[in-house]
Amino acid sequence: MRDAQATIALAEVDFRDGAYLAAKKLLAAAAARNKRHAAEAPRAVAAIYEAYATVALHDGDRNNYQRAVRNQVQTLRNYLPADDVANISASTALGDMWMKIDNYRQAEITFRGVETSSLTAGQDRTAMLAGMKRIWLLNAMGRNQEVAAKLAELERRPLAQQPGFRTALQVLRLRIAARKADGKEIDKMLAAIGPQGPEPVLILSPTYEKSVTEAVNAIAGKFDLTTAVQRTGSDFDPTAWADIGFWIRPDGQTDDVEILRGSTNAQWAAPALAQVAARRYSSVVDESGAGQGRYRVERFTRRSAYSQGNGSLIRRRYAIGGYEVLDLTGPPAALPKDEAAPDASHPIQ
Repeated sequence: MRDAQATIALAEVDFRDGAYLAAKKLLAAAAARNKRHAAEAPRAVAAIYEAYATVALHDGDRNNYQRAVRNQVQTLRNYLPADDVANISASTALGDMWMKIDNYRQAEITFRGVETSSLTAGQDRTAMLAGMKRIWLLNAMGRNQEVAAKLAELERRPLAQQPGFRTALQVLRLRIAARKADGKEIDKMLAAIGPQGPEPVLILSPTYEKSVTEAVNAIAGKFDLTTAVQRTGSDFDPTAWADIGFWIRPDGQTDDVEILRGSTNAQWAAPALAQVAARRYSSVVDESGAGQGRYRVERFTRRSAYSQGNGSLIRRRYAIGGYEVLDLTGPPAALPKDEAAPDASHPIQ
């Protein structure tokens, strides 16, 4: 479907320029035009919904984000076989959605449901993906005993002996251990696991430093107190974005972290720069011999959500802490040729 391809490419141009509302408008119109073609072109229609969801999330539009993810998953389920690679990839999208909007309880229920139903249906790959998602979620929730038990269970499954899944489980175990390890221990872990293919794999991703407002509100929330710093009806936070470029050296450490471009006043991005600088990746074989490693560009958008401030009925965008991150490495996609399915290289897809 050429309409889907062209719209996604045009929306990507707007997205890269920080024009989230323009990109969202393009994709919303494309979804409305093409939903009637879902039966004959389910992948193309699902790709529109996926791109729409990505842009809506970065814009802070959680309602349309959830709606687009549901439509993407439903389109693939309705018109493609359960064992189709597109369906397998999208099987955990609903759980990911709940995680993105900080509803961990519903995310865990969703991942568990996907895993259970997939095992019953003999869809081992989908079940393994959902199980791995559950482990990462349980780890984020601090349920350490369940993490250890679930990881051991997945490692006993026959599918875990296949090279791809065996490596994925090894990396997952390492990422969990790295969160509690010091620098020397992490060095030993990375040396033991070695290179994981032609591209570096993220092993350690530190948490972001909270702003004063976020820290105060978090403390108040722990004691069930009223939000310490509240929003009024006249408050409004504009979209804030930055493209951060950095090197991943052959030893897995990051270097030369900098903001390449972004919205005005990038002071809000300081915690993001610090976080990228502290990341650790798996080592990479430097085929060029120049010792440079790999260069990455990631889009960081300040997380936000639309809500009503105190004393107002008007929904406005408010910053809620943290960042949405998308890998933009590589040039912008050109307008695609007339093909059956959209080009999967589009970052927003």
